[in-house]
Amino acid sequence: MSVHNEEAIIAGKMKNLLSLDYPEDKLEIIIGSDGSNDRTDEIIKSFNDPRVRLIHYDDQSGKVVVQNRLLELATGELVLFTDADALLTPDSLRMLVDKFHDPKVAVVHPAFQRVNKDGSPAESFYDRWENRVKDWEAKIGALIGCYGYANLIRKEFAQPIPDEIIIDDFYLGIRPFRYGMDVVNEPRALVITRAESEEIEFRRKVRISSGNLQALLHFFDLLSPRYGKKAWVYFSHKVLRMLIPFLLFSILVASGVKLHQPFFRVLFFLQLIAYATLPLVFYARGGLRRLLVVQYYLLMNIALVVGYWRYFFRRDRFWQKTPRIDKSG
Repeated sequence: MSVHNEEAIIAGKMKNLLSLDYPEDKLEIIIGSDGSNDRTDEIIKSFNDPRVRLIHYDDQSGKVVVQNRLLELATGELVLFTDADALLTPDSLRMLVDKFHDPKVAVVHPAFQRVNKDGSPAESFYDRWENRVKDWEAKIGALIGCYGYANLIRKEFAQPIPDEIIIDDFYLGIRPFRYGMDVVNEPRALVITRAESEEIEFRRKVRISSGNLQALLHFFDLLSPRYGKKAWVYFSHKVLRMLIPFLLFSILVASGVKLHQPFFRVLFFLQLIAYATLPLVFYARGGLRRLLVVQYYLLMNIALVVGYWRYFFRRDRFWQKTPRIDKSG
């Protein structure tokens, strides 16, 4: 686990890791503190558990660099990459490990649940659909798009990744495809994290969009027919999704060209209304937020385009964290 200034939540994460139902002599917890200058290190040390190894790095280098350094220290056959704000249910680790009895499995991903009554309700709808899609993909060994909340990987397939990678979890989760290995999920294992507001989710989608574009350039070869079902799932799940903003724009333009036909005239003005009411996503409160699912969907596709622009013209360095809420109890 790589952390940077996580004093608000690190106590809760440490309690969670140390309470996992797994043999103590087979579990090591290696934490890299990436230039933290708050109480993060102090809180981690206060647990005084022999399974925990904390390495402090004075100069902030970014999550990927720290993870690469920690990988060199890990001695286990399996490596769990996890985030500070993601909590695993106690028996989840055992369930994830059980999947590795299949020698074809390189990565196992748990189900996830994001909770927060103030978080985006539309994003909650998306989460439920995404978990369902992952279940279907995992059944054929071609799960695409592992989230960084918690992923268990065979160490031989968790080798260091390039420092400039934006979404390390996706990179680690798709690289094994090149070696004919499978990526699956364990729906009984559950990681719980936080759903965020529409503003924060927009920024997160921008970062993910930049990372997906970067990953496509790194793994373009995986679209080759020789990868079979894995190539098809990658294309249908990720590449087609990346094209949706442009498809939406083409629908708007095409319906505008056909304004003389009643159907397209209605369609055109409905789209204008949806786009014109986008700002309501940021200001609506209560039950009204659930009525703005279409606007939220359009907004998230705008975030994809912003992400593409930022990838080509503005590279962000180091951490891009969401605000933390104390979950230490």
